[in-house]
Amino acid sequence: MSADLDLEEELARTPLQRATLKRLFGYAAPHRRALALVMALEAVWVVSMLVEPAVVRGLVDGPLQRQPDGSFAAGAAATAAVLLGVFVVNVVLRAITTRWELRTSTRVGVKVIDRLRRDVFGHVQRLSMRYFDRTKQGRIIARVDRDVDNLEHLVFWGPILITMMLLSFTFGTITLVILNGKLALYLLAGVPLTWLLSRFFHRLGFPAYRRIRETHSAISAHVAETIQGVRVVQAFGQESREAGRLADLQRAYRGAVLHGARIAGAYLPSLGLVFQIVTVAILLAGAGPVARGEIPLGELIQFELMLGFILGPVEMLGGFYNECLVAGAAAERIFLLLDTEPEVVDRPDAVDPGRLRGHVVFDHVGFRYDPKATSARQLEDVSFEVAPGETIALVGPTGAGKTSVINLLARFYEPQVGEIRLDGHEIRDLKLEALHQQMGIVLQSSFLFDGTVLDNLRFAKPDLTPEQAAEGFDRLGCAHVLQQLPDGLLTSVGERGANLAEGERQIVCFVRAWLAEPSILILDEATSAVDTRTEALLLGALRRLTRRQTTVVIAHRLSTVREADRILVLEHGRVVEQGTHEQLLAGDGAYARLYAHYAA
Repeated sequence: MSADLDLEEELARTPLQRATLKRLFGYAAPHRRALALVMALEAVWVVSMLVEPAVVRGLVDGPLQRQPDGSFAAGAAATAAVLLGVFVVNVVLRAITTRWELRTSTRVGVKVIDRLRRDVFGHVQRLSMRYFDRTKQGRIIARVDRDVDNLEHLVFWGPILITMMLLSFTFGTITLVILNGKLALYLLAGVPLTWLLSRFFHRLGFPAYRRIRETHSAISAHVAETIQGVRVVQAFGQESREAGRLADLQRAYRGAVLHGARIAGAYLPSLGLVFQIVTVAILLAGAGPVARGEIPLGELIQFELMLGFILGPVEMLGGFYNECLVAGAAAERIFLLLDTEPEVVDRPDAVDPGRLRGHVVFDHVGFRYDPKATSARQLEDVSFEVAPGETIALVGPTGAGKTSVINLLARFYEPQVGEIRLDGHEIRDLKLEALHQQMGIVLQSSFLFDGTVLDNLRFAKPDLTPEQAAEGFDRLGCAHVLQQLPDGLLTSVGERGANLAEGERQIVCFVRAWLAEPSILILDEATSAVDTRTEALLLGALRRLTRRQTTVVIAHRLSTVREADRILVLEHGRVVEQGTHEQLLAGDGAYARLYAHYAA
């Protein structure tokens, strides 16, 4: 389990940290004016709500109060009409403020969520390869997508509900104290009980909702992995096994959800019970004075209505509690990701070297993918030099360290021992963006993004014209491949290039690399996944592609590397031989054995 997952497990056993909420609401800081408007509108709404109980009291103790002879007082109808008019105006005013309040709060919420999602997505793209090696794809997707989505209700409704509760309780309590201080004491007596109750259930509930998010993330990771490997699953008839694994994860998720529901199910009734006790206590305490004529009936009714006005928002916030817990758990997972530092970053004094000539030096390089491991390194004391414009090939058995060499050259990882130099610069002294802009990479599994052929070629050159793209196919001797596509450059390649044949996908990747005009070209098993006829086509393109820059080629098919200027043979992470194809064959060493095995 990675350190990242260990930290999630530790967090799952602890309550929500205040720093998380402070950091989350920090995303709303640029929208202070809009939030101030929300608070102002909410204040208007609260004041309008204070008017209604006063209107009811005015009606009960005024126009609706009968005289000793059973008749209504003179002018009662006019007074009632005025009070009802105030009531209607109040309702209209509240409707207008509510509309603008919701619009403003939603606008702020959308902007906050948008910024947060962009921050998370941008950070994921900057993370080093080692993070992706140890973290399941489904977990990452869950954070960028579902975890951010789970913050929407808190961000959209949180400011309104929190402001409503604070203002309602503050203004309402002041009004009740002024109205009848003795009865107000019953309300104030319930405040500490409500606070203790909320704190108790929060400490129980938050770890439970963290566990819900974690088990859901595990399900997402399993589904993503199974879909990616569906061919393997079907080929080995393991559908039942994978379904069983999903059932186990679902069982854990269901248990976590039910546990959270039990906590929430106990909290809301407990909160409601406290409110009912307070309400009944005030009614009992006020009934006697009303019966004795010490306070008017309208005052007690106003007091009870005000009580509902105060406790209603608190109860609404209690109902919102579940979503707050879900959002809090999601926020901690998001910030855990944002706090994960990339391992490969620019040094403070990193430079842009300008156009590289492609002079590469590996100087006693040692490397392992897990720096903390004690096993043998993937590369051990590797030294070689590549002249500008030279083509070298890396060959050797599986696990010899060939891909590790190009991973270091592309600076996806950094060596623990030795150094790599480009045009005399230590590679860590160069800006990553400047380095990657001058590298073209074609991998064994050709990756194309969903879109058209032209869209994918524009990854190499964003302002690429259709004419320039067509020229790329022509220069590599592959114009006929473009002509065979149903819509030419506008052909939709589908997700991962699924609409194209393997050879067509690889040709598009070759053209993309050529259009980038790289100083250093890396080809990692670029022809290994195609048939011999397509390989011949790709080799022709490869000859044209490697004429103008330094090229590093990895291939199991030795026919691909015969024309290299120099061949490096790796075994157990070390360079054991180097020379031309003819020289190495004549030497009767490791390369000769590989070639004999290949020819057989």
